[in-house]
Amino acid sequence: MNAPKYYVAVFGDPKPPDKDMIESGVYHPDPKFAPFPAEPGDFLLLYCTAGYAEHSMSIPGIGVVLETTNSEIYYRYLPLTKMISKYELENKLDSTDKEKFSNIRFSSHWLFEISRRSFLNAVADRGVLWP
Repeated sequence: MNAPKYYVAVFGDPKPPDKDMIESGVYHPDPKFAPFPAEPGDFLLLYCTAGYAEHSMSIPGIGVVLETTNSEIYYRYLPLTKMISKYELENKLDSTDKEKFSNIRFSSHWLFEISRRSFLNAVADRGVLWP
């Protein structure tokens, strides 16, 4: 088994029918900004842009990848006990990942890899609301 990878999955305005809500457990990354597939066992920080009114500019939960196809990522949604604000996230990412995160303005459905250290720093003081 390979070591898990860590990603930020960017969610924009979730207006149906073609946009995903973070609670849905499915994510359709913009293919031009996600040239690599996530795999089962990988972790996602589920970041909502300002256009996602309910969770604007925050990470309300994480996702554990269950399955992937050519255009979809299926994950188990795990809400956090306290959302991670954009400001908090920027302060917890290492410099390389912070630079990647600064490019979210180019797509509201962008998936990008971050380091294990950045992921752990981001969630270190948060708990998961287990169903």
